[in-house]
Amino acid sequence: MLHCDCGFEARAADEEGLVAEVQRHARDAHGMALSYDEALLLAFRAELDETAPLTIPHRPIRRRKGREDR
Repeated sequence: MLHCDCGFEARAADEEGLVAEVQRHARDAHGMALSYDEALLLAFRAELDETAPLTIPHRPIRRRKGREDR
């Protein structure tokens, strides 16, 4: 599934169907001609955005012994 900023939502059962939906929407609604790879990249990025953690855990930086502050 992919959500466009304009409110459009693309859904498909497989990769080829999703790419076709994204390409069609980009062309018809936004006048953009996306290649298969560009549409697939948008879908992958959308998937990553949905599964990404909301916060990044903080880990303190450890200094090595013997190093001076600069």
